[in-house]
Amino acid sequence: MKTSPFHSLLIDKPLKDVFWFYGVIPSNLLWALSLAVYFSGAPLSTLVLMFAVVLAYTAWIICEIWHCSGNVKNPMYGDIARVLTAAWAINTLLLVSFLLLQRLG
Repeated sequence: MKTSPFHSLLIDKPLKDVFWFYGVIPSNLLWALSLAVYFSGAPLSTLVLMFAVVLAYTAWIICEIWHCSGNVKNPMYGDIARVLTAAWAINTLLLVSFLLLQRLG
């Protein structure tokens, strides 16, 4: 049942696929690219754009993981994926904040 106009953006795949192939690997690649931009001395506007992409992707993947966390035989794995993704999101938010503060200082 569709409950939102954004329902078409959700991925209906097994949790392990969403967690690893849509979450962990792309998030690490986005962070690697963002840090490369950060340490290259790119303009602040480019850095803010990169961090905005990282934050938007993190928000999207949290929704995906929570949506797919029921696609497991053992519900404990869904709960673990939710906790790990929430911790990753908090880490991402803190890193973006502190890196931007450091760049502005």
